[in-house]
Amino acid sequence: MFGKSIYGCKFFWMFTAVASIAVYNFPDQSPFLVSKYNDIMGLLMLMCENSINRLPDWIQAYADPERLAFTVVSVLTLELTFWTLNGVLFVMYKYDLFRKYAVHDGLPDEEMIFEAFLDAVIGHFFIRPPLLYLAFPLFQSDGWMSGEALPSLPIFLAQVFFCLCVDDTKPISIATEYAHPIEDFISNTLSTVLGPLLLKSHSVVFWYYTCMKLAQSIEAHSGYNPPFPISVFSLLDVCDCAPAHDFHHSHNTGNFGGFFIFWDWVCGTDGRYNKFLEKKESDPAYWNVTRHSAKANKAKEA
Repeated sequence: MFGKSIYGCKFFWMFTAVASIAVYNFPDQSPFLVSKYNDIMGLLMLMCENSINRLPDWIQAYADPERLAFTVVSVLTLELTFWTLNGVLFVMYKYDLFRKYAVHDGLPDEEMIFEAFLDAVIGHFFIRPPLLYLAFPLFQSDGWMSGEALPSLPIFLAQVFFCLCVDDTKPISIATEYAHPIEDFISNTLSTVLGPLLLKSHSVVFWYYTCMKLAQSIEAHSGYNPPFPISVFSLLDVCDCAPAHDFHHSHNTGNFGGFFIFWDWVCGTDGRYNKFLEKKESDPAYWNVTRHSAKANKAKEA
């Protein structure tokens, strides 16, 4: 773990240095990309404006096409990411596929899965859209949704990487965002949007980053640990992995890191997990034994 953490820190500073130089030496996006992006956003704005015009006058007074377009794109990209990946994983769970990549045996009981599913439906379709609409002024800046303001590729990558670094329940994909409302706001929502807010990122950076972060979180909760290239998140040892996050949930301790697990080494929150890995190497059955023990302890406490 120590070696991986050092490698992660070196990678972080190397990437930051290269990105900083590239930001000032690479040209802006090509006119073709700017033109196509403006065409798409222009069409979307027109559709939103036509939709608003059909609403009662008292609603039109508070409605804004750009604000509605931001909400629509944000909801569509996040929902497509969430439900598509969960659909694929549902098939894998149901037919017991790719067992060699499974972190543990079995799934939570059906009642817990349904509870997580219901929580996801309510949060995604009844809470997220109005919150995004209300939060629009926090992200808005001059031209932040225009094609002319599209960042160059180095700036795009640098901002996404920074957002991942400031970011940080159950080990099944549908429960990725299952949490107490306070925890959900602080740990899930605030930590995710903080990077784009601080950097005043373009809307495209925001949409790409939130979808990538959601995809990574789903994988971390999936109970599977597929290697690269099946999973792009397994390319680097310093990225969050399903075994580490599964330990966090099953033992209710340590491994608080988000996209990069080297933060746990930096903060000293991976000690019990490292000891667990040492015991697991000497006794492969230790993983399931400790999981069952953790579940039993939780049942007694309840």
